[in-house]
Amino acid sequence: MNGPTLSVLGTATPFPTPGNPCSGYLLLLGNDSLCIDAGTGTFAELQRYVALEELSAIWISHLHADHFSDMPIVFYAYAFGSITRNRKLPVAGPPGWPQRVSSFVASNEIHTMSDFFDVHEIGINDIDRVGEITLRSQLLQHNIDSYGLRVEAANRSMAYSGDTGPCQELVELADGVDLLLCEVGSDELADRKGTIHCAPEQAGQMATAAHVQRLMLTHISRSLEPQHAIERAAEFFSGPITVAIPGSTFTI
Repeated sequence: MNGPTLSVLGTATPFPTPGNPCSGYLLLLGNDSLCIDAGTGTFAELQRYVALEELSAIWISHLHADHFSDMPIVFYAYAFGSITRNRKLPVAGPPGWPQRVSSFVASNEIHTMSDFFDVHEIGINDIDRVGEITLRSQLLQHNIDSYGLRVEAANRSMAYSGDTGPCQELVELADGVDLLLCEVGSDELADRKGTIHCAPEQAGQMATAAHVQRLMLTHISRSLEPQHAIERAAEFFSGPITVAIPGSTFTI
């Protein structure tokens, strides 16, 4: 079996721009498919790569809109879109995500997520496997509960930061992975405890501490030029560094 591929559905923060939805990624391995985050505009892009009848699972890092706001539309698709599936779609997210979507889509009736989804809440009944893909979630450092994700498939591995400040938990989650997909949502290198986004230097530092093979910067602050972000991260990480490009697909 060939290695898993990652398609970048979007990386924009805090709102989508033409040609770039908010955060979302699609991991594919054979017939197994995992959507990682569902920020604004990503659900449309997802359908370029996988049929909605065949999507294996969705995993959500946290409940900020630029990582989560397409979930009500995902609900509409599976509840009212005449999509035929053999089983309910597994969806994992932070505790409370089903209630959040239910409150958004409620009209003259209350919609229960478990009527259409196989509901998982991270830390309670998380998803640990999607076909041949194994998953491990880890609570990281943000201003709400936000999780990072490690995936392993076909002898390859990737860690995804979601939104987080620099923290030892991400270093441990990413230990030895082939690819660290790390947000750089801040252009200021802050030493204060409680920082909720990474600056490029901190992404580089964590990549080095975790002994990762490659670093990919994503969810880049609007005040940062991507090439400048690469240069700043390269001061602390000597391996290959790239930027996540919306619409791109590559093998991990």
